[in-house]
Amino acid sequence: MVKRNTPQTEEILFQSLDFIPIPILLSESHINQSSGKIQRIHRFMNRAFIEQIGYTITDIPDIDAWFNTVYPDAVVRQAMIDGWEAEVKRSLAAGIKTAEMQARIRCGNGEFRWFVITAQISTDNLSDLHVVTMRDIHDLQTLIEENARLSYTDMLTGLANRREAEKVLTQLIIPAHQTDAKVSLLMCDVDFFKTINDTYGHLCGDEVLVQIATTLEKFTHQASCIARWGGEEFLIILRHSSLDIAYQLAEDIRCEIASTSFHYQEHQLNLTVSLGCVSVQHNESVRSALYRVDKALYRAKLEGRNRVMIG
Repeated sequence: MVKRNTPQTEEILFQSLDFIPIPILLSESHINQSSGKIQRIHRFMNRAFIEQIGYTITDIPDIDAWFNTVYPDAVVRQAMIDGWEAEVKRSLAAGIKTAEMQARIRCGNGEFRWFVITAQISTDNLSDLHVVTMRDIHDLQTLIEENARLSYTDMLTGLANRREAEKVLTQLIIPAHQTDAKVSLLMCDVDFFKTINDTYGHLCGDEVLVQIATTLEKFTHQASCIARWGGEEFLIILRHSSLDIAYQLAEDIRCEIASTSFHYQEHQLNLTVSLGCVSVQHNESVRSALYRVDKALYRAKLEGRNRVMIG
């Protein structure tokens, strides 16, 4: 018959784990006498856990306290509980004795950091203690997220880039053809932008694009995507918007920019924009819709700028 560890051997185990530089938590299952449910009680945290995670057993004596403490948002907390339970079920079904998932937790100092949490969910050793380890992957996860963000974001303005705009448009057009939902496009171009660059320099030109982007973001709630299309051109994708609604929004944008005072250093710049406006036709391709809105923009510039033309 296998014997459990004695208090003396557990003390030796705890002292040994204190020398390991990654956070380690030992927990033990107990049956709650009042509810009859299994409750996971925390028995030990090594020095690395206390220093890196920032909590003691007094702070989080059991798994319920853990979830309530490290996931202060109730919606996130429930999602993590559900996700963890699903991961445990998958591991058990596969005959794996550990479960693992990535989690963004609130540490004791209030900072949110990413960890990989690996928990022993069944044990054949001499103790009822289950081991939980935590590996800090915050810097790596942050780098991954930043690289992902850069892949769909324009570096200068912070708007979506051309690749992201094409992706959004494709995702909207395909189901729109099946449901007759209205998708409209606006193409916006800063008037006389080359003159601004030639007169005040390219740094001024960059600042103008940033300020135009900030103005366009005021209309974010009406658009599925606002993107820097290239150079001084911006594309605005409108879902569930008829041509009349799109035209009115284009006029609102034109008037907003024309009435705004833009500044660069000591210079005040009175800017205007020209816009093309189209509604995507039934079974029209992305390329065709983009061609038509670009053509409408070209007409707006030919006919005097600071105007909206429908394509």
